[in-house]
Amino acid sequence: MRELLTVPRILELGFNLLGVGAGIAVIVVALRVGATFTLLAHRRVMRLLVATAILIVASEGVGIMASLSGPSTLSDAAEEFAELVAIGAASVTLLFMSRAERDEISALRHCADVDNLTGLSSRSFFHRAAARRIELARANDIPVACVLLDIDDFKAYNDMHGHGAGDDILRCVARALRSSARADDLVARYGGEEFVLLASGDVEDVARVAERVRRVVRERCVIEHDDPSKHAITVSSGVVPLTEDTGGLERLVEMADAEMYHAKKAGKNRVSVFNERSVPQ
Repeated sequence: MRELLTVPRILELGFNLLGVGAGIAVIVVALRVGATFTLLAHRRVMRLLVATAILIVASEGVGIMASLSGPSTLSDAAEEFAELVAIGAASVTLLFMSRAERDEISALRHCADVDNLTGLSSRSFFHRAAARRIELARANDIPVACVLLDIDDFKAYNDMHGHGAGDDILRCVARALRSSARADDLVARYGGEEFVLLASGDVEDVARVAERVRRVVRERCVIEHDDPSKHAITVSSGVVPLTEDTGGLERLVEMADAEMYHAKKAGKNRVSVFNERSVPQ
């Protein structure tokens, strides 16, 4: 009994048991967290950590049997302590990997989902979110309409005043969209000088939103010329409701684009509504 209660044996057994518990914890956490890893390098390191933890747990099991069947020394206890430190280092490494994965992937997703210039949603994010919105709208019989908006004569403005002035226009139109759209409307920069909005409601309600955007842009987005005169920026928009005829998202956006070009041909700075050739007032 006295041999079992020696300080080296107690330390060795204690470190063994702690090592087994820590190793099992690392394996469980790694398998849970590893399923969320996106980066290949992190997956490889995670597998290495799991393999290391399994080896240490097995080694600790052998160590427990050895410490119970033979004499223990402080050197044996020190070896077990070193293994416990190793498994602790694996735990810390796994923690930092998990945080790095979360932070890095979060940043990448933000870059993919947000247009860097305007701060609006990106085209790819819009397609994902709008597809879900349309699916829910069809399932619950909720009216939805799409607005495609284009800045009139943007290339001429850009060529005359420079890309910096063009960027200012894009940001101003983005602000007008954010301030004019409703809280649950999906608003995104679709590409170049085009913006898109998907909103719940009858086509007349969504057309009024588009008209509000048109007015806000004309009132607030102004280019300063070298002379004292000013020139207001205008936009043309096409509005198309979601129906059986308009089909899915891709077709809906195509039809809204066609309506937008109809507005441009009709004189620009106006809203063209599908099957309704009038601008809402």
